[in-house]
Amino acid sequence: MHHREVLFFYVISYNFVEVKKMKLYRKQAALLFGAVAVFSYFSIRFFPAQEKEQESITVMETTKQEQIQIYVLDYENTLIPMNRTIEPGKSTEEKLRIMVDAMCADQVKGDFSGVLASGTQLEKTELSGTVAKLYFNEQFASYEPTQELKVLEAITWGATQFPQINEVELYVNGERLRKMPLAQTPIPSVLNRKLGINHFESASASLNDAHTILVYYTKDIDDSLYFVPKSKRIDGDPKDMETVVNEVLKDVSASMNLSSPLYDERIKAVELPHVEDQTLVVNMSNTLLDSDRCAKQRAYEALVLSLAENFEVDAVQVYVDDQVVSLHGSNEEAVSVSSLYYNPIPF
Repeated sequence: MHHREVLFFYVISYNFVEVKKMKLYRKQAALLFGAVAVFSYFSIRFFPAQEKEQESITVMETTKQEQIQIYVLDYENTLIPMNRTIEPGKSTEEKLRIMVDAMCADQVKGDFSGVLASGTQLEKTELSGTVAKLYFNEQFASYEPTQELKVLEAITWGATQFPQINEVELYVNGERLRKMPLAQTPIPSVLNRKLGINHFESASASLNDAHTILVYYTKDIDDSLYFVPKSKRIDGDPKDMETVVNEVLKDVSASMNLSSPLYDERIKAVELPHVEDQTLVVNMSNTLLDSDRCAKQRAYEALVLSLAENFEVDAVQVYVDDQVVSLHGSNEEAVSVSSLYYNPIPF
């Protein structure tokens, strides 16, 4: 026996002899003490303390609750999309107002900050076809001038998350903004997701229509992992599937404190991607899999998010060695684009 075990059983034996001499009510107390000792022994021997693992975000998580996405800033002024639960049955106008309120500085807590100034309000929304006209109060212009482009990106990407909105127009005091109020960043006449996100290092005098795609990377913030979208300039056709997939698999720019799990795992595409019945099908190298033949979580989720954002498809299906794979092994299911849920709000 180990010294620890000998000592343990010695203590138990000694207590047993002493209990014989006690009165009935003290016998019950001793037995309780012995039970606690036994439980403590086996807890230490068979259930050692485990180190805290980094919290992981799952994009395939299903939820019956209705969600909207808001954009907040982290400690490096990177825009992080967050999912917030709302009551069901809200109109698009109500969802937009909730979104704007949630992105204000006085509403964001912890390791993040609001991209909009406290007191910013969306006073009115007009939907004209696929264009959302957003009317703000005067407090809209109280944001930090160095974050002007982030404000524009956050509002544009936040508003266009809703299926019926493709473009945005901004108004303050009833007047349409053609440029941002403080640093005078020009606003494109057609303001949509071509603007990009987490792409431009600073406000630019010209936001042109250069070809960009969106790639999801990961970022560790206070021991939690977040998925971060970043626009990436490319030379080729943003609608060419092979070009997009190859760009998604490349490393991230060294200028941003992000990680590229697809690049880190040396994952490659082994066949040209194609679309079948509105499902994007990709066949990847077996470096996507772990030892249990399940997909590696960070790489798989970054791949699915990136592909879903760049192509107008209803689902994404990932193959390895001609078998469909997921986070739980092989199955026949594709991932529905509409079910993607990630970065639950931590505050």
